[in-house]
Amino acid sequence: MLELGQLESRHEEFARRGTRVVAVTLEGPEDAARTQADFPHLVVLSDAGRSLSGAAGVLHPDSAPDGGDTAAPTTILIDRSGTVRWLFRPGEAITRLSPDEVLAAIERHLR
Repeated sequence: MLELGQLESRHEEFARRGTRVVAVTLEGPEDAARTQADFPHLVVLSDAGRSLSGAAGVLHPDSAPDGGDTAAPTTILIDRSGTVRWLFRPGEAITRLSPDEVLAAIERHLR
């Protein structure tokens, strides 16, 4: 959750650009609500049913150490009309974009 904290700390910069950070988790609603409380300027959505993750093509069934599902870390920029303008999926599951990289992508693809 280090990445969520980094994004939370820069929430004013995202707001100035008219953007919101939405984090989708495979956890249930209760866990998502706890995460939401920790990061009040982000939007945390529970995708316990896997419908959004499945539709986005980021779901890896049975790949977690406990045999559960995981979702590939993916950053998607969607404009106000719902059109995907940019997508980033790293080659390694431990790689995440920094807030600076996300802000730069917003400038390039949503302006």
